[in-house]
Amino acid sequence: MMKRGWFLFFLGILSVAAYAQTLPKPTAEITQFQIKEISLRDVTFQFELTVSNPYPLELSFSGMTLDFSVEGSKVFSAANQGGFSVSAKGKKANRFNVKLAYEDIYKLVQNYTTKEWLNTVINGTLSIPLPKLLGVPPSISFNYKLEKKIPAIKPTVAIIGFTVTPPSAAEVSAALTKAGKKADPEKARGAIADILSGKKPDKPVIDPAELDLPLNVSFTIQIRNDARGAINFTAVGYELYINNEKLVIGDSSTVKQEGQNVYITVKNTFSTKKLSSAVKALFTEKKGSFRVTGSARIKLPDDISKEPIPLGFDERGSFALK
Repeated sequence: MMKRGWFLFFLGILSVAAYAQTLPKPTAEITQFQIKEISLRDVTFQFELTVSNPYPLELSFSGMTLDFSVEGSKVFSAANQGGFSVSAKGKKANRFNVKLAYEDIYKLVQNYTTKEWLNTVINGTLSIPLPKLLGVPPSISFNYKLEKKIPAIKPTVAIIGFTVTPPSAAEVSAALTKAGKKADPEKARGAIADILSGKKPDKPVIDPAELDLPLNVSFTIQIRNDARGAINFTAVGYELYINNEKLVIGDSSTVKQEGQNVYITVKNTFSTKKLSSAVKALFTEKKGSFRVTGSARIKLPDDISKEPIPLGFDERGSFALK
């Protein structure tokens, strides 16, 4: 009887093992891979991973390991990207983003500034722990190789041609009336003109910040690419800060490309209420700091992306008035 019991026991084990061998295995596919967005400093890739779970138990995993190589040089590794759980006998897709910094690329890639496009290869590995079932391995692994070209970008951003036009006496008179202030419009205009030219007014007729008087400002955002990649767009939304004070926000479609330079001409207005001490310092010192942010859409070749890709920038620097 004991021998028969052992025989049935081993037969059961073999049956379970044989059944486990017939179970379908999980599948994991990269169902989407694209450039989500580009900035002047980095590029963001978007992945979509779809996993099918044939087991009567939930599968949970921490994510993929991704190795990025650009022009043959390994630049960046990212572990545990895009992890999620898949319910029993379920199927689930998860999107996740990974950002690759241009600075990390041009530190390693030789002759970077001579290149227009950079061949990027992503080698991915996904390991999924499997349920503890007889005959089922502890985990299953998947390997992926993805390729995408990205434009070579090494930017310098500057603010040039910054000018503010003084208001007319009529404009000052209307602003005084609106604010309920009494002052000589011509003298008030002269005081504001002195401030904008960096001079101290002879007599403080009125503080310009007490008026809501629009001042015309014009400047050019210059984006120079020291590599050969294309930065082409026809319109941009922008926001400009001067000495850490927000000055203007708007859109411009006056965009000109000259070689590796892009010139964005801006014409806008800001209120005299924004003539804070920090902004006034720009005119008295004839120099200041800037922060300019922008958003546009660029079209890359169809083999990279059939749809325009968002381009953003957030740049800081200093500039001088002439």
